[in-house]
Amino acid sequence: MVWAGCSRAGPKRSANDLGDDAFFVCDSENAAGVADGVGSWRTKGIQSGVFSRSLMTNTRNLIESGFNAFDAVSVALNDWSGVEYGSTTLLLAQQLENRLYVVQLGDSQMIVIRQGRIIFSSNPQEHMFNVPYQVGSDSDSINDALRYSVEVEPGDTIIMGSDGLFNNVYERHITDIVNQFPISDDSSVLQEIADFLQDYAWNLSQNTEYWSPYAQRKYEYGIIDRESPESRGGKPDDVTVVVGRIQ
Repeated sequence: MVWAGCSRAGPKRSANDLGDDAFFVCDSENAAGVADGVGSWRTKGIQSGVFSRSLMTNTRNLIESGFNAFDAVSVALNDWSGVEYGSTTLLLAQQLENRLYVVQLGDSQMIVIRQGRIIFSSNPQEHMFNVPYQVGSDSDSINDALRYSVEVEPGDTIIMGSDGLFNNVYERHITDIVNQFPISDDSSVLQEIADFLQDYAWNLSQNTEYWSPYAQRKYEYGIIDRESPESRGGKPDDVTVVVGRIQ
């Protein structure tokens, strides 16, 4: 399996701010991960990005040493204790034979595209609207994570992303974009897809006239009035995209 990914701080971040998202890819173990550090910790002077980046790096290292994804992230979490360090959502995936094994905690999401169509789409795991499950300081347990598998075939495309992607780009539009690229195992093609989706989501997040997936969800929850001008717009946020191709 081949992976590629990218991460970009949100448009409201300062020039030197890396944001709170993180990711890893590990072709040798057919694995990848996304972590979306919870930004509300910044009101306490804590940047969750330090935690999310460390967690993804250590999880990748443990997977490379032979751990499965769930055990790897569970062990990696043990490195953080005793102080407030923030919290993060996470999404891990690892291919074993013809199945993709997934660990999901929170609202980072994944879709699987086969022959130009979505054949699997995950759902955000939330306590309530915009309050995702998360691990870290004063947060949920890794044992609350959803653990499931998806049957995959050669040529399938995996799209994983933080909510900065899925709050700003509809899944059908993600699929349309992926379909514009050749079906290739070349990592440079996958990187082009990831970069394009990232830039597309980042730009839409600043469009105040756009009826975004985030606006749609707020409307469905009864939070906003569809006719109100303030209801429209994307959600400025860090954006992380990981793209995988089953060989």
